[in-house]
Amino acid sequence: MKYVLALDIGTTSTRAVLFDHRLKKNGQISKTLSIYADESGMVEQDPEELWLKTLHCAKEVVKTCRVAAKDIGCIGLANQRETVIAWSLKTRKPVSRAVVWQDRRTAERCRALESNRPLARRIRATTGLVIDSCFSATKIEWLNKKFNHGKTDGLVFGTVDSWILWNLTGGRVFATDPSNASRTMLMDLKTADWDEELLSLFNVKREQLARVLPSEGQFGLTDKKLFGKEIPITGILGDQQASLFSHGPMKADMLAVTYGTGIFTLKQIGDTPRPAGSGILTTVAWQRQGKPTEFAYETSALTGGAMLEWFKNQMGLVKDMKELDALAESVPTTGGVTVVPAFAGLAAPDWDPAARGLIIGLNRGTTKAHLCRAAIEAIACQAARMAKLIEEQTGSKATYWKVSGGLTRSNPLLQSQADVSKAKICRSAHVESTAAGAAMIAGLGAGVWKTWLGAAHFVVCEKIFKPKRVSRGQAYLAQYERALERSKNWAI
Repeated sequence: MKYVLALDIGTTSTRAVLFDHRLKKNGQISKTLSIYADESGMVEQDPEELWLKTLHCAKEVVKTCRVAAKDIGCIGLANQRETVIAWSLKTRKPVSRAVVWQDRRTAERCRALESNRPLARRIRATTGLVIDSCFSATKIEWLNKKFNHGKTDGLVFGTVDSWILWNLTGGRVFATDPSNASRTMLMDLKTADWDEELLSLFNVKREQLARVLPSEGQFGLTDKKLFGKEIPITGILGDQQASLFSHGPMKADMLAVTYGTGIFTLKQIGDTPRPAGSGILTTVAWQRQGKPTEFAYETSALTGGAMLEWFKNQMGLVKDMKELDALAESVPTTGGVTVVPAFAGLAAPDWDPAARGLIIGLNRGTTKAHLCRAAIEAIACQAARMAKLIEEQTGSKATYWKVSGGLTRSNPLLQSQADVSKAKICRSAHVESTAAGAAMIAGLGAGVWKTWLGAAHFVVCEKIFKPKRVSRGQAYLAQYERALERSKNWAI
């Protein structure tokens, strides 16, 4: 029996999961990742830490499961998208910290680009993206200007998948896949390759970027020194696309939602990159061997689980998610309190980088429990608003959500989501669906499974939440939208 090793490099943690041919999780090792942030909107991570902790998790899960390297059929990668790492091919070292997808340092540059309406329309038509600092292009431009003064030989830029792949292969392979490349604001959706005009606009050379290879297929072999044997790397997907892939082929009334550091809703739209209305991104879902590129509509909120981390780490209100859930369930309502978690600005449908988080409606009777309830309701409201955008674009009501991500362990969150969205919420048995999606695409690339449907047969619902208090959910959504307006355009 061959095993599939999935490496899932997120924003707050990285993990390695070993799956068997029935997608049963034989073992998982994870490690927390450091994040460096300040009040200016800077958000960074250490590239070496990303690599070394990912490698540690991979080695430990293999050791813990007592599996020989020869029994690992392939490796799949899923990763936080848009984050940019700059490193020197000559020194084999990063030249700075990674600029994380949540980083807002190039917000002013994006506003200047957006003011040129013909250019903004061209970028949207070519890339499927709105101009925003969460995407990679302006981060690359900033890093190139700061570190490439003719002194740094072989300076290259890659998203997290490229950096991990490069290290796994001992520096032999510098590549990415279209699901990640489509998030850079440098790739033409129609060709699944870098766009020359955009490269020129952001002053980046083609040789500074990774080769774009299909998401499914042979990327390279691991350095023999890492595991004692060369293991093929046969699948790469951005984390949200990996989550979508893990659910298998979906029907018209279904929607995939991932609740992680941010919140993301995705819906497959076929093999044509159809343009979408304001607030919706058109992105590559995946590119499989011998098949047309698949596309998806996506909406996102930049702050999901990151808000709960803030409740725990910065504010000291709770010790963990379990305590937050218990407090939230101890009160029937928020007591009039509303939280808008716009810590890094607002993404869909508002796209306002100057927005900032707020807590409003406080009174003398407000308790910690009311704040916890308001935090949960805010996450549900963000997802409901994003889902509505996609429903309006596709003309199809999403009555059945397939959800995953760490936050879906919260029963009160998913019940609130069912009430606010008036939809059935299916919690995947693979809560960490990004790893499952990475394993599936890699397994297909290595022949572990013959068909996507066959692999998805092993993914089932662990629990379904049905709407119970719809009128209360709708009332809170209206209250949230009032508060949201007050968070916009908040200059620091």
